[in-house]
Amino acid sequence: MKVELQSRKLVKPSDPTPDHCRKLGLSFIDDLLFSKYVGVVFYYRARESTHKIDTRQRLRRLEESLSHTLTLFYPLAGRYVEDGLFIDCNDQGVEFVQAKVDGTLDQLLQGDLDRDLLSCLSKFPPPAANNPLAVVQANGFNCGGLAISLRFSHKIGDMYTMATFMNSWATACRSGIQKVAAPNFELPSLFPAKESAFRQWPALPVQEKFVLARLEFSGLALSRLKAASNSSDSTATNRQRSRVEIMSALICKALISMDRATKGLPRPALFSIPMNLRERVQLKIPANACGNFFAQIITPFAVEETEPTFDGILNLIGEANRNAKSKYAAITGASALRSMVVDSWRDFLNILGRDEANVILVSSWCRFPLYDSDFGWGKPDLVSTASPSMRSVVLLDSLDDGGIDAWITLNQEDMVLFKQDPDIVACTS
Repeated sequence: MKVELQSRKLVKPSDPTPDHCRKLGLSFIDDLLFSKYVGVVFYYRARESTHKIDTRQRLRRLEESLSHTLTLFYPLAGRYVEDGLFIDCNDQGVEFVQAKVDGTLDQLLQGDLDRDLLSCLSKFPPPAANNPLAVVQANGFNCGGLAISLRFSHKIGDMYTMATFMNSWATACRSGIQKVAAPNFELPSLFPAKESAFRQWPALPVQEKFVLARLEFSGLALSRLKAASNSSDSTATNRQRSRVEIMSALICKALISMDRATKGLPRPALFSIPMNLRERVQLKIPANACGNFFAQIITPFAVEETEPTFDGILNLIGEANRNAKSKYAAITGASALRSMVVDSWRDFLNILGRDEANVILVSSWCRFPLYDSDFGWGKPDLVSTASPSMRSVVLLDSLDDGGIDAWITLNQEDMVLFKQDPDIVACTS
């Protein structure tokens, strides 16, 4: 399937950013994060209503509404100034790419997404000091379907921020900019980056031969797993297990089993997952607060002669989550928040480069309203991650009620073993 680039331009805010908003400092969490790009792709099949609007007209509406939306999300149209640790909100613009795909969307969505093809639908910006902070690529298919990708620098926001931006852009395109709720960019002033906690990120464990797989876990399968764990532990805390905890435990068990089989000996394992702090702290946070506002939760698994059980892993993950939620809920000031978040990130960075440990990185995008991004031709038929370049797992709500899609990136050999894991097979068949 060939992807042909048709145009590339910078889309600027339709109105200039006021002078008093031109310089946006970093919050201490922004400062902790790397400048690499994270991506998400939204897939829209052609519908009867869209046949009345040709692809060129829809692309024109996308570009115009993007320009209007950037007047509210003005930091995205700026540039990161590393020496000064701030965003220069200079209205240089977001990169907007239009491409044509020689094929149909149904062809693309059959089976696992080809990672090389996905990277063509959502290109990373080349490394450069003056890069756009966000890149949008609109891909038109022969069938009239669209795949809209968004790449953004982690310096300007987390997945909450990007979901807010996508839904705002979709609302502006569908109903007009006057229907969009204004975002808030006050986190840097509430939690400023006074001094840098650390500057150097470790070399990330990047490999060349990664493959990407989508595993669909239905709400029924997750309910059965939860019921099975409840039958072995009747405590109230076990009955409160979330879908993400259930999924994380299942994936951890499979990856630990696979690691033992390939390495020939048990290794210590470490599980890490980010936690959105907007709903966890008692501090006053503005509504629609955009930027980065999350911490890492790390769960270590000790080396044991026998393989850990699903219930054992689930209990450890659940306990780590409960402890983190309790600690963050008890925070009463910005300095205490900074100390706790910095410690969580320091622990996270310490595990990234550890070859002697089986590091399991999971990101949960569940509960973010990614499937609400309706540009006027219906909600997306699928939302996916955009070809990550390291071993990782991304969890998203599925269209199935209560289900979760796990987007898993592994090397080819590990992926074969992972898909053959009996628990994974039982829950996805």
